[in-house]
Amino acid sequence: MMQANELIAEVLRSSISIPHGDTPLAELEGWDSLKGVRLVLRLEEIIGRELSEDDIERLRSVHDVERLLKVT
Repeated sequence: MMQANELIAEVLRSSISIPHGDTPLAELEGWDSLKGVRLVLRLEEIIGRELSEDDIERLRSVHDVERLLKVT
């Protein structure tokens, strides 16, 4: 199973160290709205379903990505 920090680094196309926990995605170096769209698309691909609007709205931190990845 892919880890949240690996997925976020892939989306950012960067090798920077991604912190764990409640770090807001918006505070990550290089984060922008396009990266948010890429993250949603990759999460949907990985978990095998379309994310609900609620899932997407709650996708604000590294922890939120971890939570969605554990659903798979």
